[in-house]
Amino acid sequence: MIHVHGTVTITKGFDTWRTMVEGSKAEMDSLGMKVLFAATEADDDTKLHVIIQFPDMETAKTFSTREDVTEKRREAGVLVETTVMTPLAEPMINIP
Repeated sequence: MIHVHGTVTITKGFDTWRTMVEGSKAEMDSLGMKVLFAATEADDDTKLHVIIQFPDMETAKTFSTREDVTEKRREAGVLVETTVMTPLAEPMINIP
């Protein structure tokens, strides 16, 4: 598994973005990917941060370049040209 930190600008609010992600759950599950964390910045609700788990980097690259995925993101108010995806080092831990 790999983990990627993503940042992007959204224009229609977090709830619209979340609805888009929830509507893509079956497809994401079939690819073995999962959104582990998502939140906007405290002082700027247009700046979204996510951590996404992918089975491998190839899946991450393929998913992020699919036109159907890009169009869904645009419709949800994502300014796709602002997307920055950064692979994270392993291991990643969650400390309760």
